[in-house]
Amino acid sequence: MSYAINRRRLSAANDPNAVLSALLGPGFVNYRRAFARAEGGERPAAPLHLDVDVTTACNFHCPMCPAGSTGHNFPGFRKGRFMDRRLYSRVLAEAAAFGLPSLRLGMTGEPLLIPNIAAWVAEAREAGVLDISLITNGRLLTPSLSRDLIAAGLTRLMISVDAGTPETYAKVRPGGDWNLLLHNILGFLEARGGSVPLLRISFVEMSVNSGDREAFEDIFAPLADYLSFQRYHNILGAEDTDFGREHDSAPATGFCAEPLTRLAVHVDGGLFPCCSDFGRQRPLGNLSAADAFSPEPGPTGGASLPPCRSKAPLGHSLDAFSPKPGQTGRASPQPRRSKAPLGPGGLLAVWNSKEANALTGPEAANHEPCRSCLNGHPKN
Repeated sequence: MSYAINRRRLSAANDPNAVLSALLGPGFVNYRRAFARAEGGERPAAPLHLDVDVTTACNFHCPMCPAGSTGHNFPGFRKGRFMDRRLYSRVLAEAAAFGLPSLRLGMTGEPLLIPNIAAWVAEAREAGVLDISLITNGRLLTPSLSRDLIAAGLTRLMISVDAGTPETYAKVRPGGDWNLLLHNILGFLEARGGSVPLLRISFVEMSVNSGDREAFEDIFAPLADYLSFQRYHNILGAEDTDFGREHDSAPATGFCAEPLTRLAVHVDGGLFPCCSDFGRQRPLGNLSAADAFSPEPGPTGGASLPPCRSKAPLGHSLDAFSPKPGQTGRASPQPRRSKAPLGPGGLLAVWNSKEANALTGPEAANHEPCRSCLNGHPKN
């Protein structure tokens, strides 16, 4: 099926959420219903999803990305940082207290640079998160790492490709290797065996790859569970990073539902209303304490901490999204409760703040950073 969500277009033979609903059960079904209501304008009592920017380091040098080697800086962004594992654990503890159903690892950097990243996935699974995704460029996705991520309980793997030929891939993904990418995708599918984690492969539509879409679909549609086609945003606002297609110059219409569904947690503990880099212009709070981030994955990063072995099966559901005793299915175990206070800067406190709520109405499109994001480029 094909359907549209805001500016993203997903193409799939089967609805990926229907696949996960069948596998994960009523808890996931109820979560997706709550998500649909939020997209329709009904703000939930707590965020339904967290985007966690676990690192701003990257092994690629993409010409359009703040984490690449463009020579341009984006306000509030610093390359080369890794989230401290203790901060990540605090995020999960607070999220478990309100029954967070969905989380994604990765926003601007490459999560697979973190040693033992599978342990981060397992910790989210242990915290009761139902839908755990990870976004990557795929270069470091070895068969061994694929097996570790699958065993940890990952439900979605998202690979950014943006090309249908080796020549275009070399232009949009410097540092990548086309043949290695294909090898790693095939290795992941072999390691997976079954149907999860679902594989999403994405294509951001730009002038530089405008002739590649058909080839991209021919190559990757048989491999992926679903394809994602996205509109390019000139985040950096520079002339030499303006890869938007000519007919994309018109601003998007409608309102963005992201501030109604999620929060973004940046590498230093900053909280923002969405996963777009434009969201950095609208800080909502900060979870960080001393040593909240490290310059490289060292003693407090993912390298030296032991793996967190999840005892929860893949179908584990949270009480907030699961049937009660006597209804169809079994009630879920109680989620782990946070020992951290949900005070100023806590996830719920920020979610319910005046600043966060100000971005959830239709009038938000007339203000920054939503206006720049919807227009696809920074304000003049």
